[in-house]
Amino acid sequence: MLASAYLILLFIIPFVEIIRKKESIMDFLTLFNIYYLLWYALPGFILAIDLKNAITWDHWYNMRFHTNNLETAVAIFIGYFLIVTSFYSKLAQENGQKVIIKSRKISSIYSYAIFLCLFAMLALYIATLQFGGILAAITNSSASRAGIESKGDLGFFTRFTSAATFACYILLAYLSTKNIGQGKFGKLFWFITSFITAFTSFLTKAGRFNIIAFLLGFYQIYVVINKKIPWITSIIFVFTMSLFLLYGKNFFFSLSAMPDGLDAVIQKFNESIAGSNKESFNFYEFMNNFYYTNFSLDTALTNKNYDLRWFSDIIYGFLSLIPKIFLGGVKSPQSILYYNSVYILGPDDAVGAAVPTGILAFGIYSMSWPGLIITCLIYGWLGGFLQAILNKHLNSIFWMPHFYTIVAQLWATFMTSDPETFLQGDFMSLTSCSFLVFIGCKFYITKPVRKSNWQKNQDIK
Repeated sequence: MLASAYLILLFIIPFVEIIRKKESIMDFLTLFNIYYLLWYALPGFILAIDLKNAITWDHWYNMRFHTNNLETAVAIFIGYFLIVTSFYSKLAQENGQKVIIKSRKISSIYSYAIFLCLFAMLALYIATLQFGGILAAITNSSASRAGIESKGDLGFFTRFTSAATFACYILLAYLSTKNIGQGKFGKLFWFITSFITAFTSFLTKAGRFNIIAFLLGFYQIYVVINKKIPWITSIIFVFTMSLFLLYGKNFFFSLSAMPDGLDAVIQKFNESIAGSNKESFNFYEFMNNFYYTNFSLDTALTNKNYDLRWFSDIIYGFLSLIPKIFLGGVKSPQSILYYNSVYILGPDDAVGAAVPTGILAFGIYSMSWPGLIITCLIYGWLGGFLQAILNKHLNSIFWMPHFYTIVAQLWATFMTSDPETFLQGDFMSLTSCSFLVFIGCKFYITKPVRKSNWQKNQDIK
């Protein structure tokens, strides 16, 4: 029964994507549909048809005994339709259309992008000092991510390194647009510098999804600007990223052999694959990356031993951004990220790991079913509102397709996380977007024109 329900959803989501009208081929809801398929519908289907063989990772073992609930499937269905409905709500679309954006001087935005690149380089340098430099940080990236190596006090600076990603996308707008000013060599230099800085920061974090999202951004920018999908490139991209998602851990583990040279890295990579029995593509192994949202939702619905959070985790998420040194020894409250990890992994295994809740479980943890409804309605409305604003200016502001891509990714990413995970992981992207909006733009709110009685009569005629 559950498998059939999820199978229906697997058909509904692509059907909605195909038939709906959209101004951009790859818009906000396109990303959302892809993410919802990967993090909710497809995992639910796989777990429902073959739970015994689907879970291949040891740390998911406990979930074999309490998953595949009817309530979970109902929540996933309700969540999808609430988000899509509120995304297209008249209020979101009309309010978004009222916002007019005017870009300020292009030189100021260019300078801002260069500043972000330099800031990210400085943050990367400081964050890696505790390891003995950037190369040493990359070498120890897997151990640091697993909690084996401490990130230390300077780990706080790693959240600033993602400024390079934002700078890279904005600088690409200058590089790919003619007659914008500034020397071609200078634009190319800063773009390459920001790209290398961003990619290096991902290597120090051993983050597979960070790299995939970064490269996906370039693909989305191309689709938004050219209004077409390069099918051959798309197939190659999906295949390559799937392999990287499957073998990414092995890749980052092999980087620990970097001091011994490239041959040692290749040898360690091959040994890692052989030791993990990944000599051929394993679909179940691949899907293990996406189960956590379903497990979190299952846990939130079936675990009756917790008090409702009443959306306090939004506040705790912001508190988590404050360095411990500034708290004066005062412990900030544990967020739902911590408790969800404990519920799923157990108190011992949750020490060096974290399991994000996903948007649906966050709503359930916050206020049960009413919390799910409120969360989905607000989330969908916000996406529709932001897209309505940015869509209106895609062709009038040369850097808007690049900014559009960043905002779309941020909105879609929240669906797979929770306030603390989202704010910690995307803090610099959110900050960079906010500063660009206030530094590089002027906003106007258009007021509806009131028609006279004569004009209304003419409309009727």
